[in-house]
Amino acid sequence: MNRLILWSYDASPFTQKALRMLGLKGLEWGWVETPMMPPKDELLALTGGYRGTPVLQVGADIFVDSQLIANELERRAPMPSLFPAGAGLELALMKWSDAFFRAGLKLVLALSLPQWPAEFRKDREYLFPDIDFAAVKSDFEHAKSQFRAHAGLLERQLGDGRSFLTGEAAGLADIQAHPFIWLARGAFPDLATELLGDFSRLSGWEQRVTAIGEGHRHALDAATALAIARSAEPSAKVRVDPHDAQGLAAGQRVEVAPDDTRRGAVCGEIVIATFDEVAVRRRDPAVGEVVVHFPRLGYRVAPLD
Repeated sequence: MNRLILWSYDASPFTQKALRMLGLKGLEWGWVETPMMPPKDELLALTGGYRGTPVLQVGADIFVDSQLIANELERRAPMPSLFPAGAGLELALMKWSDAFFRAGLKLVLALSLPQWPAEFRKDREYLFPDIDFAAVKSDFEHAKSQFRAHAGLLERQLGDGRSFLTGEAAGLADIQAHPFIWLARGAFPDLATELLGDFSRLSGWEQRVTAIGEGHRHALDAATALAIARSAEPSAKVRVDPHDAQGLAAGQRVEVAPDDTRRGAVCGEIVIATFDEVAVRRRDPAVGEVVVHFPRLGYRVAPLD
């Protein structure tokens, strides 16, 4: 298997998802640490404009978003599976986990926003256009109720004594949910105890998911990772669904961007267009020719021709 390289920073709950995926499969991987906010010149050279993390690099193939990273790791290392309850339902929980994240983020904002540097606040306001930063303090009680409601679903699922959310084997469902409990314990521990303290099964589950670990990490500098991409050739083969909902065609120039945040758009030529993935070929002097892969769910594809 080609070397796995994760571009990320550990403070991100979404990075925590990728770490647990790698840990569940016991994989070795290289790590390029990215900054929390721009400039992110090396990452943008790799992706062509997408600034979010985590991003998984395998040679000259670049995989964006934790849902697509899950699919790619499963393809490359099928066992143990990330999907003990079936891939469809566990991947669908990605969108639920986004709602859980936003409940936690609003609590972080309400409690700590006055201490944020102005430049960091401006960047995050740009990144999350759907959140009214000026209103988070007044909406604090509602955010508390939403976070507890999400966590309560986990407690209910664990109510029959199972070890993990879908049974006795850990899987993507656990990995989707765990980072936001992790966020709460670290960012607002006193409030987390208030909101979660009576959920008696949650703590043991947290410990079991944490124990999955992160596999075997080896630090790597960005220049080396870019050189690896430059010396490789993309492995992606043309694969276009003849029933594609947008009628996309191989070689068509498109722009791909998240439909919920301003993490950046990428332009390129269609290589893959299926119900669950879109991938584009692009060229850059820093990386040569690469193929950037995105999940279809949560990403907007706009034809440029």
